[in-house]
Amino acid sequence: MRLIIKIILIATLTYFGGFIMPWWTVMVASFLICFLIEGSGIGSFVSGFLGGGLVWLTYSWVIDVKTKSILSSRIIELFPFEDKIMLVLLAGIIGAFAGGMAGIAGNSFKLIFKKKKPKSFYS
Repeated sequence: MRLIIKIILIATLTYFGGFIMPWWTVMVASFLICFLIEGSGIGSFVSGFLGGGLVWLTYSWVIDVKTKSILSSRIIELFPFEDKIMLVLLAGIIGAFAGGMAGIAGNSFKLIFKKKKPKSFYS
């Protein structure tokens, strides 16, 4: 349940933060949410990956549809593939990995300040 909440919070903060901040909003959002909400390392990566990737994928698809692929057809000339859908997927993958890595960084940063229990001889 915490994973779904983190994904929704990261996606929401990334979307609305994108109106104010530059493209790296996904990293700030993933870092903050994974720092504030307790979770494991893989859970933090997955929540940042899915939250950031879904926003970037849908946003790049919406821009592609609204501009009737004018921008995509010009940018696609720079890449070795010819399909415009691959460009939209590439944008989603970049956003997903940026969010995932920032999620791990936020979780790891929290673990620095967390006090560890000393191991007992009997446990």
